Amino acid sequence: MFFKKFYELLNILEYLILYLSYFINMILDFLNLFITSFIAPTIAFIGTMVVAGISIYHNRKTTKENRKFIERNDLVERKKEIEKKINEFYIPLRSHLEQSKTLFKIFMKDKPNDFRTLTYLLNPAQEYGESKIVVELNENDKSLLEIIINIGEKIENLINEKGWLIGHDIEFVEHYQPSEGYKHINYDKDLNLINLLISHIIAIRLAFKGQIKGQINKFEGFVFPNEINSKITKKIEALKQEIKVLELQIENTVK
Repeated sequence: MFFKKFYELLNILEYLILYLSYFINMILDFLNLFITSFIAPTIAFIGTMVVAGISIYHNRKTTKENRKFIERNDLVERKKEIEKKINEFYIPLRSHLEQSKTLFKIFMKDKPNDFRTLTYLLNPAQEYGESKIVVELNENDKSLLEIIINIGEKIENLINEKGWLIGHDIEFVEHYQPSEGYKHINYDKDLNLINLLISHIIAIRLAFKGQIKGQINKFEGFVFPNEINSKITKKIEALKQEIKVLELQIENTVK
């Protein structure tokens, strides 16, 4: 009797184990299906999004760095252009003009206030002031004028060779409008400062050599533009300030 009950209990346990095994297998199959159909694609999607995000971030960072690199190169090139303009044109031009100005001061020490070198060379017999002074150049005057004219030729060559560096600097490419202190001089109205300077250099050289004479009214608009020295100095200072601004901008592109 005991063994019979025992075998029946074993059979019941066997059935329970089978049912439990079947139930566990069903759970495992469900979990496997769940992982395969939902979790795995979700993980794959999240992974794809992470990779895409990293790629977008990297591309944006690269694009930003490229923009900064291009911007920095543009700024550096602009700085080089300005330095070239200053060092190869404006500073040499100012040096020649200051040298000429110094010699001209010596030349003018014993001349009447209304004396104009170009118009005098065109007509040395003209009279100045109420005293009707007639100027006669001595050998020192002629030597000084010769040196001034030689400097003028250097200026002319510099402008011919490097004048393109002026670019769009309005002080020297637009029609010259004399400042208040120079409006009494009858400058030619159709020239800019550089062309007026060149015209003066050529005219005074020809007059000094005696290749043009008389016709003062025709040439009086081409006397030396006295304020060109100060305008060039102001331009050099303005360009130097522009370089300082560019240097700050260049520093900001590497931060």
